[in-house]
Amino acid sequence: MSPVWFVIIAGLSALLAAPVARLTGRFAGPVLALVPAFLFVSLLQQAPDVAGGVAILQIIEWVPAFGVNLGFRLDGFSLLFSLLITGIGTLVVIYAGSYFSGDEAKDRGRFLGFILLFMMAMLGTVLADDLIMLFVFWETTSLVSFFLIGFKHEDAKARKAALQSLVVTAGGGLALLGGIIILGLTAGTFSLAEITAQAPQIAAHPAFPAIIVLVLIGCFAKSAQFPFHFWLPNAMAAPTPASAYLHSATMVKLGVYLLARFDTGFGDFAVFYAPLIVFGGVTMLISAYAVMRSSGFKAVLAWSTVCSLATLVLLVGVPGEAGVKATIGFLVAHALYKAALFFAAGQVIQSTHQYELARLGGLKFKLPITAIASLLAAISMAGVPFFLGYKAKDLFITAALDGGDWAIWLTFTALASSAVMTAVAGLAALRPFFIKPPYGEVKLYEGERYGMALPPLVLGTLGLVIGVLPFLAWEPILIPAMAALHGSAVELTVVALPSLGFKFLITLGLLAAGGALVWLWLRLFSDPDKLRPNQVWADLGYWQIMSWLDRAAAMSARLLQRGSLRSYIYITLGVSSVALLLALAGFSGEMIEVAAAAPLRPYMIIVLALLVIGCAVAAFARSVLISIIGVGVVGYTMAVLFLMNGAPDVAFTQFTVETLSIVILLAVLLRISLAPAPAKSLLKRPLAIFISAAFGIACGLGVMAMNILPFDRRISDWFGEASYVEAQGRNVVNVILVDFRALDTLGEIAVVAFATLAVWALLRRREKEEK
Repeated sequence: MSPVWFVIIAGLSALLAAPVARLTGRFAGPVLALVPAFLFVSLLQQAPDVAGGVAILQIIEWVPAFGVNLGFRLDGFSLLFSLLITGIGTLVVIYAGSYFSGDEAKDRGRFLGFILLFMMAMLGTVLADDLIMLFVFWETTSLVSFFLIGFKHEDAKARKAALQSLVVTAGGGLALLGGIIILGLTAGTFSLAEITAQAPQIAAHPAFPAIIVLVLIGCFAKSAQFPFHFWLPNAMAAPTPASAYLHSATMVKLGVYLLARFDTGFGDFAVFYAPLIVFGGVTMLISAYAVMRSSGFKAVLAWSTVCSLATLVLLVGVPGEAGVKATIGFLVAHALYKAALFFAAGQVIQSTHQYELARLGGLKFKLPITAIASLLAAISMAGVPFFLGYKAKDLFITAALDGGDWAIWLTFTALASSAVMTAVAGLAALRPFFIKPPYGEVKLYEGERYGMALPPLVLGTLGLVIGVLPFLAWEPILIPAMAALHGSAVELTVVALPSLGFKFLITLGLLAAGGALVWLWLRLFSDPDKLRPNQVWADLGYWQIMSWLDRAAAMSARLLQRGSLRSYIYITLGVSSVALLLALAGFSGEMIEVAAAAPLRPYMIIVLALLVIGCAVAAFARSVLISIIGVGVVGYTMAVLFLMNGAPDVAFTQFTVETLSIVILLAVLLRISLAPAPAKSLLKRPLAIFISAAFGIACGLGVMAMNILPFDRRISDWFGEASYVEAQGRNVVNVILVDFRALDTLGEIAVVAFATLAVWALLRRREKEEK
């Protein structure tokens, strides 16, 4: 199956989610999960070809004039991401169906539809080879994430978190778009594969530093890296299935995905990899500290996710093969154990209605399947031998120790973050299930739901199975992904038994350090009644900036939005006049010469005199009817000017529009009563005359400047040639209006039609009120 079909099928399933949910009721989750399961199996069938070094490329022309195509590429790295998206997506859909089993069918269908739509956007992003298409899917993930975080729209906290995530990620997306456009113009293509192939030439371009800065801003905002790290913990206001899918396993890793793609070509340039190592390390330390100050179950997992994302960003920046190996190993291990822990947290919260981790305990017999799943996931997260997490941590330590000039910084951040991640693993498994609760037995409001308990058990078991039987995943999937990123074959032998040595001692030391941090956390939050929310300075700064923006908007509204149409016209025309006159200052001498050389046409004096008279009548008449007549004189005079200058079709259009406008205006005015126009103050009348004169002079000078500049006939000639050949029309103006600009013309007609309907409705309402 070609790559585009994966995206299409996922999109169609999102459209069908609501009706399927209504028809299948509480079985909607398992039924809709068949779609991502089918995609997962189909992707697995591509694994042998991809492992052999084959990259499946599919290109569909989208905007060929600008070199933008619907390009899809399935190689080892995109296959790995697609398997994570569809595999974990299958479990998320099953979990969500059970999670919302007590809600109305329409809410269940709406959420499942968003999840499947998000899956489509994720698949489109990781399978895209064209950067413009990648950006479209990239922003779609941000938009769908906004809907999922704010799914419980009646909750003010959820609405604030959804808006914050959209502002940060979409703002970063704008920076990414700027980088993509500059990169595409520099490289002459938007194909990711071709861009990485031209990396040395692009790196020599003066715009390269700006490209890297813009791309890094977009990726850091998406993957919650400093200084954008604050939005992800707040996004935990989303329902648990969304947290498990978006904010641990998939969406937040998109920034890492794109950075890894760029690392293939630009990984040897310090301007690219140095910021990754620095910002990744700083984010790791900040988030590790925040974990130890957090008490909420999902908050602890969220900050640990920020730390894990920072680890991935740092590993992408590590030059050489070691960084690539560690990136892939940690990426997969984290996706499995973190999604499982989020699933388990959702089951615990749903059953106990308790969000604070410090208030939980003793649930191992009440939620046995969830307890086993959490224990398996936590052991893998802690890096215990015979689990996938152990090999991932081993590769991480290897990359840190082989970091060259950055070895000290890498080793320090690796050890600090790994110790905290071990502590998080212990807290997530021990505190809710195996430690005595602080205030007696925790009340259980409902039992374990199999639809919510089995998905984390599957992921936790998978971490163990891959650890014991590494040949199932490393050779067919993970090592080809490493080769796709590295750009050449990667040698890696993975065995189940741990190798005894220096790195094994480091692992044991990290386990001991993690245990000590668990003890410290339990001491810090030993009194649940004294729990306080963790204040994040970056989050406070964000809301302070938003407050300043709100105040600035209110101030500008008070100054500018006074409810006076006259004031709006003064400001608009005044600013436009100043801008035009400043822009035309350099043409003054040439314009005088052109005006002096122009022949004097006597009939133009008569026409212009009528034009001036019409303007004066429209401006100074006290009666609205007389003003409308003055406006009509101006319109008809302009039509005469068109007619005398060789544009009879435009003149006819002007005559028609002017006649209809006057008739409609007069018909409306005859149906309503108007108060006399207020007398203009002595101050406002000269100001209006001055602004009007300035705007008229600026427009006139602008027309003269257009005559001075050389006329580029390419567009005119193209329309003249294409009008008859492509549109079968001889009148170029008409063809442009009804063919080349058909949608614009339709929009203009729609505006006039809607305005007419609105006026008609107002008149009908007035008639009813008078009766």
